[in-house]
Amino acid sequence: MKAASIALQKKIEELKHRAFKAETVSSKCKSCGTCIRICPLKIREFGDDGKAITTGQCYGCSICTRKCPNNAINLYIYHIDR
Repeated sequence: MKAASIALQKKIEELKHRAFKAETVSSKCKSCGTCIRICPLKIREFGDDGKAITTGQCYGCSICTRKCPNNAINLYIYHIDR
């Protein structure tokens, strides 16, 4: 197998130092379930208040933020030291 390009290796190293969090803005969430249905990792579900929440490790694909009809999800990126 061919080795990854230097640019790709640098990008992979950069991403190793990032953590992501998809956070629902409760006042905007209409409990439609769109983000729950479309999350490829299946880490979103309804919380006790009926609003969608993230329950697992988010990898920052941003599908939920782009597909939410109410713009109720913010994606946060954190730099972490390893």
